[in-house]
Amino acid sequence: MFTTMRSVFLASLLYLPSVALAGGIGIVDFQKAINEVKEGKAAKTKIDSMFASKRETLQKQEQELKSKFETYQKQKSLLAPAVQQEQEQALMQMQMQLQQAVMQSEQEVQQIYAQEMEALIKKMKTISGEIGQSKSLDLVLETTESGVVYQGSSVVDLTPEVIKMYDSRHP
Repeated sequence: MFTTMRSVFLASLLYLPSVALAGGIGIVDFQKAINEVKEGKAAKTKIDSMFASKRETLQKQEQELKSKFETYQKQKSLLAPAVQQEQEQALMQMQMQLQQAVMQSEQEVQQIYAQEMEALIKKMKTISGEIGQSKSLDLVLETTESGVVYQGSSVVDLTPEVIKMYDSRHP
């Protein structure tokens, strides 16, 4: 719904009289910029390594659970019913703890990703505004590759300039 409204709004801007937006319109693809600036690449590397570390820890826990389950399966017929029930409960408890750890790890990674991206985008918005002002643009919009339906020749893509200025300010 929001995407449709945004597309209609952007399309309506293209049909406004040229006097209304005499300075022009600029666009910035923040996702592309995040992927290309040095700080964005560093943030992605940091998040990827953190995710890999958590995944490795969780895989070890999963292997331990599988090993204990296999051991239990081999010994099950030799165990008293009370001991069987006790071990099954312990295995179920381990499985629940593992599932909770997976969910917690995913949430932590998502939270850190959101924090990193928020900081990057805040800086990029400032730089985009400065570039828009220096070019006397009336409007600077955020866009994505799949979000542009039509882009007239008067629309200026500021993304390369944002990347260059960002890297010069935040090495």
